Amino acid sequence: MSVTPRILFVHAHPDDETIATGGTIAELVAEGDQVTVLTATRGEGGEVIPPELRGLEGDRAGLAEVRETEIAAAMRALGVTDHRFLGTRRGGAATLPERRFEDSGMAWGSDGHAVPAPTMPAGALCAAAVDDVAGYIAAVIDEVRPHAVITYAANGGYGHPDHVRVHDATVAAVEAATWTTGRLLFVEVPAEVARAAFDPAQPGFAESGFAPAQTIPTKAPSGPIAVAQDVTGSRPAQQAALSAHRTQVSVGGDFYALSNGVGTKLPDHEYYSIGAGTPIPAETVQAGPALHVLAGLDLEAIEDENALAGRRRRREPKKPGVLAFIHAGLLGLLIGFLGGLQHLNVSVVRLGEQPVILPWGLALALLMAVAGLWHLKTMYRSTGPMLVAAIVIALLSYILGQPQWLPGADTIVTGTLRSVVWLLGPMIVAAVFAFTPVMGREKRRAGRTR
Repeated sequence: MSVTPRILFVHAHPDDETIATGGTIAELVAEGDQVTVLTATRGEGGEVIPPELRGLEGDRAGLAEVRETEIAAAMRALGVTDHRFLGTRRGGAATLPERRFEDSGMAWGSDGHAVPAPTMPAGALCAAAVDDVAGYIAAVIDEVRPHAVITYAANGGYGHPDHVRVHDATVAAVEAATWTTGRLLFVEVPAEVARAAFDPAQPGFAESGFAPAQTIPTKAPSGPIAVAQDVTGSRPAQQAALSAHRTQVSVGGDFYALSNGVGTKLPDHEYYSIGAGTPIPAETVQAGPALHVLAGLDLEAIEDENALAGRRRRREPKKPGVLAFIHAGLLGLLIGFLGGLQHLNVSVVRLGEQPVILPWGLALALLMAVAGLWHLKTMYRSTGPMLVAAIVIALLSYILGQPQWLPGADTIVTGTLRSVVWLLGPMIVAAVFAFTPVMGREKRRAGRTR
């Protein structure tokens, strides 16, 4: 079986996918892999670089519309054909209500890293509960069925609150999704790589026209570097994608700058730590980080394990719904009525000189109760509906013995021993069945083949 690799990238804003993982995306697409990029917001709170577009700054709806067109162009440059916004019909809202998550904004802290903005819109990504965001991401995971998921590290790269929220929600989504991904990777930038990227003395920096950095905003990796994806071959695609994000990014040769004008060199490698899933093979780790995000992943094994888990889930009994209890109540009424009418019937036979009473009516009524209660237990694989039926049988039998409610009822369910057995019998049977395990179809089949 030949399996096409499927990789899901989860990012917070348009341009993040290209800045943080653009080289990896382009490399995977060039290999023929199926790449999906999921963007949580439309970057409504971003600053605007081109003077002729400066009027968009603060116009959240207008900037969002422009940035939608920018990321569409960037996706074309990287070769991605499956891009989605979180909360749209293709962004996790196929089974959930459609929802639009907005840019939460940020401010710069005294240490040179991003911190939460003093205010944020009601629909901001960070205003939503992590579990709510995770639910939409999990829905995309279950649809795309990725072999690997890639997102930010816990520190958000440079601390942006939306990056941190996406990290937390993606970790929760990978855990909550029905599909089990093979590997969860976090974007990292080693300290020495960050210093080199911002070094104004490196060749070509002066020609870029960008300003040197006063501080390096990138935070140290949150985990050991497991993958150093070589992206030198995808440099032209990444440059074109960055240029597409013209409201946010300026490109000059091998360098780019955000609205602060500080120059950063495009990397030769993009780095990742492993958050969960299949680790890098030991022999590879001994030689240093792997050179590919899918290194050591057995795609066919991931497919097989998920297929097996899917079959198990389909066999798992579902919790009985309202119809199950209606079914149980009606069946209890039927058994209670018929059993009440017939449980007193007897036949008398003689054994020698002694007459023997055969309470066949009681036996038939109890047999009917046993069959009905076991039917409910095995059908719904739950004690709830069965207990409801037993209670209905007992209540109806009690009512059929109350002349103050039903004139002449005491001739149907009397004070005889047979009536006492009928009143208590179904409840005793239900109590026994409640602790009786039901053998599933697979176990029965296995038992027959031994």
